[in-house]
Amino acid sequence: MTTTDTKTPVTNTKQYGPNVQRLIARKMALDAPSGFEGALNFLSSKENITEGAKKASAWVQAACQALREAGEPNPFKESTDEQIAEHLLQQIMERERKEPTK
Repeated sequence: MTTTDTKTPVTNTKQYGPNVQRLIARKMALDAPSGFEGALNFLSSKENITEGAKKASAWVQAACQALREAGEPNPFKESTDEQIAEHLLQQIMERERKEPTK
């Protein structure tokens, strides 16, 4: 997967590879309202889910682009969104192993 246009995030995450999809889902989970009632309200509305997917997709695209454009030395300069998402997910999993959820 090559870079994507960060100005027009899409709601169809099927166009992304599995790592980008997982990163979008994780970002949506972080941004979703907390608590049972908030989560239920969020998940009960297609508009909420669509808007959450748009925001999370734009965030993931911007994060990947920022890593690609970072100063040297930059191991991500020629990386795809999928490769960057894979790296970010590995970092997240490593951090979760070291800091279990309370």
